[in-house]
Amino acid sequence: MVDSPDEVMFTIDSRLLEELGENLVTRNHVAVSELIKNSYDADATEVILEFEDASADNPTGSEIRVRDDGSGMSLVEVRDDFMRIATTDKLRNPKSEKYGREKSGNKGIGRFACRRLAHVLDLTTTSYLEDDEVYERTSLEIDWRRYEADQEIEEVTFKPDIERYPGDEDLSTGTTICLRDLQDSWTQRDFDTLRRNVVSLAVVQPRDRGPQYEYDPGFDIEFDVPEFEKGEGTLSEQIHEASWGCLEGQISETGEISLNLDAKLIGERSYSFTTDASGLGGTSFKISYVPLDTKAHYRDPQTLSITRAREITQEQGGVRVYKGGFRVFSYGGPDDDWLGIDQDRGTHKGRSPDETFKGISDSLELHIDFNRVLLSGPNNRNLIGRVMIDSDADLTMASNREDFIDDDLFDDLRKIVRLSLQWLTLQWSNYKALQKKERLKEETEKFNQEIKDSETRDSTDEDSKKTLDQWSTNKSDEESTTSGPSGKSTESEKSKEPVDSALNLLEGVASTATETVPEQDRQVSDEAVETATKVIRGSLDQKEQEIDFFRSAFSVNQVVFSFSHELRSMVNDLASNASKIETTLDDLPENQRSKFLDVITDLRAMQDRFESQMELFGIFMETGNRKQAEPVSISEVVDDVVDATEYIANYYGVDTSTEIPTLLKTPPMYKSELYSIVVNLVTNSIKAIGTTAEDGGEILVEGTSTDEGISLRVYDNGVGIPKEAREEAFEPLISDPADNIYDDLSQQMPEELSEQLGKGTGLGLSIVRNIAEKHGGHAKFVEVDEWTTCMEVTINE
Repeated sequence: MVDSPDEVMFTIDSRLLEELGENLVTRNHVAVSELIKNSYDADATEVILEFEDASADNPTGSEIRVRDDGSGMSLVEVRDDFMRIATTDKLRNPKSEKYGREKSGNKGIGRFACRRLAHVLDLTTTSYLEDDEVYERTSLEIDWRRYEADQEIEEVTFKPDIERYPGDEDLSTGTTICLRDLQDSWTQRDFDTLRRNVVSLAVVQPRDRGPQYEYDPGFDIEFDVPEFEKGEGTLSEQIHEASWGCLEGQISETGEISLNLDAKLIGERSYSFTTDASGLGGTSFKISYVPLDTKAHYRDPQTLSITRAREITQEQGGVRVYKGGFRVFSYGGPDDDWLGIDQDRGTHKGRSPDETFKGISDSLELHIDFNRVLLSGPNNRNLIGRVMIDSDADLTMASNREDFIDDDLFDDLRKIVRLSLQWLTLQWSNYKALQKKERLKEETEKFNQEIKDSETRDSTDEDSKKTLDQWSTNKSDEESTTSGPSGKSTESEKSKEPVDSALNLLEGVASTATETVPEQDRQVSDEAVETATKVIRGSLDQKEQEIDFFRSAFSVNQVVFSFSHELRSMVNDLASNASKIETTLDDLPENQRSKFLDVITDLRAMQDRFESQMELFGIFMETGNRKQAEPVSISEVVDDVVDATEYIANYYGVDTSTEIPTLLKTPPMYKSELYSIVVNLVTNSIKAIGTTAEDGGEILVEGTSTDEGISLRVYDNGVGIPKEAREEAFEPLISDPADNIYDDLSQQMPEELSEQLGKGTGLGLSIVRNIAEKHGGHAKFVEVDEWTTCMEVTINE
């Protein structure tokens, strides 16, 4: 054995800095984001970002400066932490020293990431040394080009300049990092991505983390980058400008509340009302609404993405309260609904706006009925804002700054802000109505062009051309159609009947048109089937009457039947087109993929919803052409309906069971009649259970024979219906006589399920009773122990 003359150790080649810089951080915005996070970790209240000629084709001489007012670093900290690779400082000190912030920087790579951005890093940092009672300023220039391959890191050294000033001089702590001689030019997209990546830091709210820390006044990011759009001003203001809408309010000494809203599509709007506000004069508020279903609602999606918006609302949502600039801590935050917004949404009193706004409802086109419009408004977490109570207001904070002493006056303030948010919700509903109109117009124009292109491609196919010509007949042609002398329809009218039937089928099965959209806007009979399909996806509130009608139809026209096959083909095309888009995703730039993924998701969701409804409607298509009444297997029909509605029942955890003898059959009747009965009763039970929002929902469908025929009972443990309202439920167009289903139901389910299950036209039970009485039977509610509701239908010989 040979003795080793020396010990061995790991050494570090300077190429490691290249790995930490150019190779680990591959995008410009990541490096600058890390520097901004470092400022936050240093207890800064503000960081200012300055660019100089960063977008120039030749970036030589360009600079990026990041300046903060944080605690700065001493020479010792620069040497032991800033200049040390893989420092453990954030493991040893996970919270900032002054404000107790959770540190957000990642792995200490910020300074090395600067190598990715620029050839030179200039550091100037000032800290206060308490033991010496002096300010210490450290300046250091790092030229990354001095590091060469096959060189030990320790071989390259830098000499800092140190200056000390007496503690009583007018100085402040902070750090400035200047990146000189940028390696790459910045684009507008680079800058927008940077803003999105630090947007959640820009809305950090003032807070108190306990007696061991100072009161945290918050953190703001300011841009001084005029060479880029949105490159000037604070990022917190840009967030307000990027939301769907920003509401600003002012309370005057005389009790007048002045509201101003700047929102997407509807622009700037103002409103004022008067209420008891004595003692609150000078109070103002600024509240933004950030929906989370799609970034299409945002005025500036370059600032707010859905991911960032969710981060913001999760951590910073809610309306906070300040008095004289100081936070009153018991009010506001994502989990503190001091305005009672979320609480109201779970009760009927949160459904209708205050009578104050009844007069303006006629001037606004709403996407939902006025008496239910508040159900579509924002949740507490979707609101980002502050109420700033004037220091001279009569509201007095408790000594611990966690509450107000004047409960009655604070209740007045709560009422004013709630009323203001009701007005915002009315504007939101108006926006959604206008948005649907715009979308319909765009899709119509797009599809009209597709029709023209299709006519050109298929000009040799006369049958196809004839169908397309019928579909593309415009509204003026329809209006010019007249009846002949005998009062019978002309050929032009007859040619429209198949189209109208097909569109009724689409609208009925999808339940999509808005309840309050005027009739002339709802009729899309000029458009081809694909246009109507897109209307189904874009419209979510209207056509339940058509659904109930087709569910109860005794027969279906053969032309409608042929159109249903056309529609099934289109549904298959949706899946095919979604697959085609998926195959091209890898070829797209990464920052664009999310947009196409959203489109694919929408296509798949629409396909699933449409197929579910077409499956149920197909039952009627198949049975509707049978003109001969005959005995019908009850278990077969019930099983079909239970299967077709299973996806909705599963959403609520509803367990549906059946007790029906296999051989039990009805007296002679149309099969579609029995389907109509079962569909209405089962879907009604699902709605009743869905309204309760409780686990353990059960439905039992029971069939038995009687001396005169059969009895069908459907039991459920849903919300129930009072005895005094039961007979009214059978009246046509009375959909919710006890007013205890649809408002609560709309809160418990996604819109797409709500629309497929049905809003209720009040025709269902009327149809059920008519069918039962036609066959000598009855339809009625019966009292049964252990079930809240039991509907009994009998069919006699």
